[in-house]
Amino acid sequence: MRVPFAVPTNRLSRLALAALCATGFAGVAIAFTAFAPASAQAQASQTTIRPTTPRSAPTAPLIAPDSLFPYHPGVDVAHYDFGITLPESGREFQGTATLTVNRRRTVDTLRLDLKAAMLVDSVLVGTRSRPFRRDAERVHIPLTGADGTHLTVTVRWHGTPDDGLIITESDKPPAAERGWRAFGDNWPDRARHWLPTVDHPSDKATVKWTVIAPSSLAVVANGTQTAHASLSSRQGYSAWQFTMRQPIPTYLMVIGAARMQETALGPTACGSGIDGACVPQSVWTFPEETSYVPGPFTEAGRVVQEFAKTATSFPFERLAHVQSSTRFGGMENATVIFYADNAFRRHSMGIGLIAHETAHQWFGNAVSPRRWEDVWLSEGFATYWTALYLRAARSDSAYHAELRNMRSTVLASKISAERPVVDTVGATSPMRLLNSNSYQKGGFVLRMLHGALGDSVFFAGVREYQRRFRHGTATTRELQHILERHAGRSLEPFFTQWLHRPGFAELTVKWRYDSTSRTLEATVSQGARFAPFALPLVLQLRDATGATQRVTLNLQATSTQILRMPLHLIGTPVTLDADPDVAILGEIRVEPQTP
Repeated sequence: MRVPFAVPTNRLSRLALAALCATGFAGVAIAFTAFAPASAQAQASQTTIRPTTPRSAPTAPLIAPDSLFPYHPGVDVAHYDFGITLPESGREFQGTATLTVNRRRTVDTLRLDLKAAMLVDSVLVGTRSRPFRRDAERVHIPLTGADGTHLTVTVRWHGTPDDGLIITESDKPPAAERGWRAFGDNWPDRARHWLPTVDHPSDKATVKWTVIAPSSLAVVANGTQTAHASLSSRQGYSAWQFTMRQPIPTYLMVIGAARMQETALGPTACGSGIDGACVPQSVWTFPEETSYVPGPFTEAGRVVQEFAKTATSFPFERLAHVQSSTRFGGMENATVIFYADNAFRRHSMGIGLIAHETAHQWFGNAVSPRRWEDVWLSEGFATYWTALYLRAARSDSAYHAELRNMRSTVLASKISAERPVVDTVGATSPMRLLNSNSYQKGGFVLRMLHGALGDSVFFAGVREYQRRFRHGTATTRELQHILERHAGRSLEPFFTQWLHRPGFAELTVKWRYDSTSRTLEATVSQGARFAPFALPLVLQLRDATGATQRVTLNLQATSTQILRMPLHLIGTPVTLDADPDVAILGEIRVEPQTP
């Protein structure tokens, strides 16, 4: 967990904003001379100030156990203060980052992830220049005992990114009118392509952005915009400042700059925000698509409202939905979701994608996976919460249809047959976790947990999970322990078979009805491809009159079982439907037997 970064939440007064305009944005956290051309540097030199540090940070911080910071043990970055200057054309940008760092005294080197394409101009520890060493992946900054355990480190750099910050200079028709634009795209560990960071989800931090860009562009970033002014020191340029008060992983720290227009959705989901507040939402689009909105985003308020009922209050102060140019169809960046350009241009944006990315604000953003192998805690929850939204806003049939789609994807997946959901491959290759295990199987496991525990226990456990780990990190084991406490029983067999082993259930149900004893006899065999599963299998029988009865077979983890159940149907059952509520992750074949 992080020490909260104390930031005033009030916006700048008009008088203060006017003063910023007159001084070229003096008073912000980044020294603007680091970005201005030489002629402007002399002009702005009298107004340069140093980056601020969190006022609430302790002078002698205690570093959490290495188990909480596995990537860079003994180091906790509490805050990033980024200053980014974007060009009018081309792809080279300039940056300054001031990090507030807590470290254990035994740590003698701060390792910041930064690809070699980014050229480091200087490093300061405190106010003094510090030699550093570069390799293809990192900046190595030596630390001394005199630096203390709570320090600030400032890095100045420039370069042309090959990833992470996606800069588009021109397009072919029909998108040629979009113009120059840049969007951060960091997942899973691609912040290092353009930002010096400890680039791992275990080390969350607050972030402040100061972005200098051509005045013709609009700029978005994490958190709340706290200032915006034209620069007197640089003709045709403006500066924007954004403050994110809650700690987030580096893969969520982004900016966007483009010719965009904002459509306000207003104060939505009132009562569902922090301390019962409303959640202001907006949609940012390229001018050509502004007429498309609000369109599907008219439901954005209800999405937040429904999720707040099941997962506690919305964890941030606002939420923006942004048309962008990035690698993914949707990216859940904290408070500023980036969506693919085509979904707007083709008018194909669906409520499922909006719900999925919004769910991430709770699952992944507020509570983040501490290890990459637990990424299903982000993607699986967002996938299942999307299905829950469809049930609440549409119907049970829409919910069941979504579950069937999830299940079909898993059953057809080679990855799901070969790898577990909690997959150690993520430690070295997190991009490989963008698969059916993290999304559909993880989501369906939550559906089965929900069915096994019931509404009251399941949602109470999820709410405690959110409250306990909010703005921190968690693991699969920690979720399991919370749900076990609410359930009053061990869930170890469930978590082991569904999350720590590959595969899914493959069942063959052979059944016959004994009219003399009015008994159903079912022989259930499990396929040999995977270890057998223990699970409850619901069967629904229907007789010739249309009457139905449901029975539950509590299957053990054995290859074959014969179970007998009394029936109360008036007539002989003529059909048997296995798993009518789409509650089992498996392939089920039903074969009636002749008495």
